Amino acid sequence: MTTDDSPTWLTEPCPSWCARQHHEGDHPEDRFHQSTPSTIDAIAGTGDAVPLTSTLHACEIVVRRGRHVGDAREWLSIESAEHPQPRMALTAESAQSLTRALLIQLGHPQI
Repeated sequence: MTTDDSPTWLTEPCPSWCARQHHEGDHPEDRFHQSTPSTIDAIAGTGDAVPLTSTLHACEIVVRRGRHVGDAREWLSIESAEHPQPRMALTAESAQSLTRALLIQLGHPQI
């Protein structure tokens, strides 16, 4: 979120969706724009066991949009709020493709 007291390293305006507070002391790897998270109550798992469903558990999934300062590429992170897995980072284009594929798999190919 760009303000009058924005850090000196923030040489670009924040995107309209950025809700992150930027600070002068932010580590270079932490200099990114990030949206307010969307949360979803879900049943999810790592899928790394047989049967696949044996890893499923109730969790809260957090979805955020982001972009590193100075980089044009936007990404979305999809991760559990409580556990290290599942976790996924997708480019915005890949997220759009995933959305279409999910709708097809759910029987809604025309949406």
